[in-house]
Amino acid sequence: MKNIKKVLAVVLVLAMVLSLAACGNSASNNTPAETNTANQETNTTPVEKEPETVAEKIEAAQKMTEDELKEAALKELADNPSLTFNADSLTSGIKKALPKFAAKYGIDESRVAYNSKKGSEYQPKLIAAADANTYIADFVMIQDASFLKESMRVEGDEFLLSYTPTGEGFNIAEEDTNPQVGVTFNKVFMWYNTVKGADRLKNVWQLTGKDGASLPGLVKQASYQSPLGEDVNMNFLIMMTSPAACEKLTAAYKSYFGKDYDANADENAAYTNIGYKFVAEFIKNVGFWHSSDSSEVKKINEYEADGRIIFAGLCKLKDYEYYKDEYKDADNYYTKTISAAGWNTQVEGFDGFVYNMWILIPRTAQLPYTSCLFVRYLLTEEGFNAGWGGILGYYSANQKISSVDGDPALATWKKQCLVEDVNYIDSAYVNAVKFINQQMK
Repeated sequence: MKNIKKVLAVVLVLAMVLSLAACGNSASNNTPAETNTANQETNTTPVEKEPETVAEKIEAAQKMTEDELKEAALKELADNPSLTFNADSLTSGIKKALPKFAAKYGIDESRVAYNSKKGSEYQPKLIAAADANTYIADFVMIQDASFLKESMRVEGDEFLLSYTPTGEGFNIAEEDTNPQVGVTFNKVFMWYNTVKGADRLKNVWQLTGKDGASLPGLVKQASYQSPLGEDVNMNFLIMMTSPAACEKLTAAYKSYFGKDYDANADENAAYTNIGYKFVAEFIKNVGFWHSSDSSEVKKINEYEADGRIIFAGLCKLKDYEYYKDEYKDADNYYTKTISAAGWNTQVEGFDGFVYNMWILIPRTAQLPYTSCLFVRYLLTEEGFNAGWGGILGYYSANQKISSVDGDPALATWKKQCLVEDVNYIDSAYVNAVKFINQQMK
């Protein structure tokens, strides 16, 4: 028995020795080629992944030069010969700029299409496309801050994306980049200048119809497009309730009535703040509810008798045609046209409302590099002038592009007017709109 145990022990020792020897040989028998291959795999730099989604392609475009972006756009158009670059917009400026964009970059004009849209009709279509994640366009230019934030820019699920050009030719404020502002507009209170002086409206509280200490109230003379059908006008009323507006209204109230505003007075108890009081009294004093800013401005010379004060886009003066026959062949037609209207850039309280239109790219765009190139073009002086140059009331997000002669700089308008604030409108929307609807009854 003892001999058997000794034999087993010897066998086990030999087995362990042979096993160790085999492991050593295995480790040392790698060929030089195998060793080099392993080292090469360790040291290889990862190959950069080609952008696949629209968001990834926009990110890639941000790093490209103009020439590189042009090359990428032309390539995707060549690779997709059946596709058309579709630009949906609420403003006809895009219609004017699009063919000039195509010519500049060597794109066949038949490959680009402008599609005119109306906000109230287009918004449901954008929502449907976002919900289904389907194609609607390659480029979208829209307004209405609340709709944009609530439906199109939901954090983590953005349907409309931003591309912002950079470089020597651009100076775009950070707050105008995400979402990307394309054009800024203003609406002001204007009237027929040949009948009424340019200083007719001096204090916004005149628009409530109540007389001040030294100025008369303007009873039932305001013409306003209903906020129930015009998003910009609704947002203007909402912004009147903001802290910034309340500060302006409080100062204007004291100047106009000669006394401080008393929030605790019985007559003011129903109002959340002075802005709500102004909104209620302004709506009650509107004398004319027009259906279209353009149509109202076209007839501004007809309002000699009632002297109405029209709240409309300053840019709508381009639609005024009273002098067209007399000056159609002269260089000063537009100069003569704008002289027909009066407005005050020093109204106590505020002159009007400054708001944006955004130029954005759907995440389902089929030609995203072309979209980025078009956005870039619109934010150059050449592109802006192609769509909106030479007309009052249009201002580029690129601060290197000046407003036209006779029109104050955008910075001045922002100081004198209420400025659209997407976050405030979103936060106050439910309560403010409910209040405004009640006043409209």
